[in-house]
Amino acid sequence: MTMAWYLGHESNEVSDRAILIGDPDRVDRIADYLDDVRYLPIKRGLKTIVGSYRGAMITVVSFGMGAPIATIVLHELSQLGVTRFLRIGTAMYFPPIQAGDFIVSTKALSFEGTSIAYGDITQPHDASAQLISNITSAASIAGRAAHCGLYASYDAFYRDMFGVDAISQQRVEQNRKKLAALGVIAIDMETSALLTAATALGVSCASLCLGTVDAISQQKLEAGAMQSGERKLFEIALDGIAATP
Repeated sequence: MTMAWYLGHESNEVSDRAILIGDPDRVDRIADYLDDVRYLPIKRGLKTIVGSYRGAMITVVSFGMGAPIATIVLHELSQLGVTRFLRIGTAMYFPPIQAGDFIVSTKALSFEGTSIAYGDITQPHDASAQLISNITSAASIAGRAAHCGLYASYDAFYRDMFGVDAISQQRVEQNRKKLAALGVIAIDMETSALLTAATALGVSCASLCLGTVDAISQQKLEAGAMQSGERKLFEIALDGIAATP
């Protein structure tokens, strides 16, 4: 029986599909959508639950923020036998996507430091076509459009993604122009590393995010829309990954 080093879980404790969430509080909230929920012991702040959704057993794990720990979680779970991964959370977006829209990764460009350990970062790695299909179908059934396209991921949030001073604002503006020219529709801190690692490890992965910050104006989604969007995010994610064969 295999045990994960950081997570501390054993292979018989997890399912064959997993949702990866940054915010550990979201693990408690998505638990309300599952039946027969089991909370596994928390190590290093990594909260894990396993529950049933429409006949499928689903593991949900929080990783905090950033590519390094998100990729450790994916890597360890893959060693435990998990073969399908869906990263859900929030992302910055480029118009014409609007605040509160859903964004599905098809590929992701790496501007973070983790991907290089897993493969070639000169070309974007693909998300799972099956997961993309199931997520977009689930979104359509839920009456919500899901924009599919190219993500980009960075490590330094306040230097590369969200400018808070003159130095960072200039750097972020340069990044925006570069990303827009490349056809990027969403920016986060994890997707490129997760897709690169998934390719290397032979597992399936995709990202589904709620657009919460306009990459041009830096305007944020208001709190009420964030709460309702999160609920719909959970429903679409669970429907999509549960349907994946």
